[in-house]
Parts: sequence; C-alpha cells; structure tokens
Amino acid sequence: MTVPRRSATHAAWARHGSIQWLREAIQSLALFPLFRVGYKVEVRGFENIERLSGPCLVVSNHNMHLDWGMLLMAFRGKFRRKTVVAASKDDLFSSWGRSFSVRLFGNAFPFENEGHNIRSSLEQTAALLADGWNVLIFPEGGLTVGGPTQPFKAGAGWLAARSGAQMLPVRIDILRPGLFEGRWRLFPRGHVRVNFGAPINCPENADHNAITATVEHAVLTA
Repeated sequence: MTVPRRSATHAAWARHGSIQWLREAIQSLALFPLFRVGYKVEVRGFENIERLSGPCLVVSNHNMHLDWGMLLMAFRGKFRRKTVVAASKDDLFSSWGRSFSVRLFGNAFPFENEGHNIRSSLEQTAALLADGWNVLIFPEGGLTVGGPTQPFKAGAGWLAARSGAQMLPVRIDILRPGLFEGRWRLFPRGHVRVNFGAPINCPENADHNAITATVEHAVLTA
C-alpha cells in the first residue's frame, strides 16, 4: 500500500483479538439469528471475496437501516472478523451507550460525512486499511430507504488512490421489504439479495473522481 504507516488508535479496544472473538460469538448466537427472523439473505458472487489479495474497501449502496447487518451476515470467517464499518457519527455515536453498542456488535467507527472533519475521517479510514483491516463504506453519504442509489461522494476514490487498496463493489437489493422498510407484518420475511462484484484495482496516480465513477458503476452493475 502507498499510505504511510500510521496506527489507527481510535477506540482500539474494539479491534482487539479477544473482542473480535467475543463479537463473532454475539453475532453468531444472538444478532444474526435475530436478523434472520425478519430477513432472508441471499448472496451472489461470494467467490469475488476470495479473489482479493489484501485489505480492501468494501463499497456498498445504502438503501436500508440494517444493510450493515446484511453485509456482515454475507461475509464469513476471517474476512468478517477483519472488517470495520464506517458509520455516521451523528446518527450512531450520539451517546456513550450507542457508541459502545455499535463498536461491540458491528466493529463500527465514527465517520463524518460533511463538515471540516471529513479529512480526519478519511485519514482514519486510510490508517485502518494500512493496519490490515477491510473497511465497509457507504459513499452516498446518507441513507435512502429502498433507493434509488444517490451519486457517490469523491471520498471513496480518494481513499482508494491514497491507500492503493483494492475495492470490492457490493449492491444490496431489497426484493421484499421488511419491518425496517415500513412493512407492518413480520411474515413473510423481508428478502434481501447481496451481490458482490469483481474486485477493482486502483491504477497508480489515477484521478480520485474517475475512481469514484468507476466504483459507482461497479456497485450499480454488481
């Protein structure tokens, strides 16, 4: 990678080895079974994860409240344990309790979508990639329940160009809405399809706007 070696120290306890295994136990025994009560998750293109050569940027559309959970369920084993989630600081880190919960259950870290702290959030994300973590990002910069996908912000391309990390495009399709998409009945369950596209290698010295356009297209066509 081309990013200077810099340790990502923000809430490092959430990425400690023992916490990783505790998180996996909580997810497998409690969190994911609860999600499956409300949603059927179908996965396509998982073989593209196996084509990755190192830590990557997982780039996804953002069309449901629980999309992070659907994606974590679609991941497996070490890839899931080594994935952190960039989550909106204003929405999910507004209190100590919420902050602790999303860090423990989802390995999330706060990301500022706008304002003067965007650069700091991007640097933190680049540091996580340099430390060997996969980073899940939602470049639309906001949630649009049910879609359509909004234009991607250029930070995704900046991160790829800065870090040299591969990008893994992924698209979530809501085939049948669930409770969190306004459906008032639990059954039949919501139905979600997670589509993994082919990894994208960032060309050296590529323009970050061009990279952003490339990965946006890849997500839409995954």
